[in-house]
Amino acid sequence: MPSRKKDEAARWFQQALYDLKAVQWNVDGGFYDTACFLAQQAAERALKSFLYYTGARRAALLTHSLVAMVRDGKKSLAAMRELLPEARELDLHYIPSRYPNGLPSGYPHQFYEKPVADRAYVAAKRIVSLVCRHYQDQGERSILEPEEEP
Repeated sequence: MPSRKKDEAARWFQQALYDLKAVQWNVDGGFYDTACFLAQQAAERALKSFLYYTGARRAALLTHSLVAMVRDGKKSLAAMRELLPEARELDLHYIPSRYPNGLPSGYPHQFYEKPVADRAYVAAKRIVSLVCRHYQDQGERSILEPEEEP
């Protein structure tokens, strides 16, 4: 595999892992709107990592739709189709969890509650875990382990 694809896959996957940790931290702190957005981001970054790894077309890498990424990803890994419910759940948080004008009134912090954030965390964790298992199955330790920091 070309080093560029693998390097890019590693960068995106490592950020997905940190985002997933930040989801839990924000849930614990009561920042449920932020947790939902970060859950969407963790899943997006894990899926983009996978798409880079598999050599997906440019358009697949530019979207923010998890549903679109899962549909594209299942061309390379059939198990991706199992993630459609999680992708749909997380796509719902892409705008309203961040922007007051993404809601009919109020602001995101008023609307998001712990059960919603918990579901988002579980959905993101499932997506990140499937991508992680794929890399494990491929023996891609360099993607799974972070580089040493300078």
